[in-house]
Amino acid sequence: MTGAVLVPAFMAACALLVLAGMSKLRSPLPARQALDVLGLRVPATLIRALGAAELGWGVLAALRPGPLAAGGVAVAYGAFSLVALLLLRAGPSVDCGCFGQASSVASRAHVALNVVACLLAVAVALTHPPGLQWIASRAPLVAVTLAIGIVAAAYAAYAAFTLFAPAWRAYGSGGTP
Repeated sequence: MTGAVLVPAFMAACALLVLAGMSKLRSPLPARQALDVLGLRVPATLIRALGAAELGWGVLAALRPGPLAAGGVAVAYGAFSLVALLLLRAGPSVDCGCFGQASSVASRAHVALNVVACLLAVAVALTHPPGLQWIASRAPLVAVTLAIGIVAAAYAAYAAFTLFAPAWRAYGSGGTP
């Protein structure tokens, strides 16, 4: 089962996709404003629909990470990479709107994390690893350890998206954010 090694990282990417989707459902305005910066005027209902799709696709891919579901995750993160890159070129402190009200400024790290998640999803689509049920079928200590690791990795990625760029800018400016 070669693809099993990808399960924890892919589950973290799926969790992040679900979190981003829930954030857009709750607060679509930041994503709408980010798209406005790129000249794309879209209604809040479309942003909410995108959020619902992210949430649903993340859950589906975590439960059944086959080629179609993982391919959808790859397309999502590929699109996020492109949008983050365009926002980065639009200005140094443009919020991407990825996580609703939680500020997430487009940065090179942001683009890189999205590209890594996209490539991971492509690898999953090609290797057909097991889903969440595989983790649940492990010995209890292994399953709990994997679950904690996945949650920690998802949170670390979320923190990298929302905290890294502002902290780096504050450090580079002598402490003035």
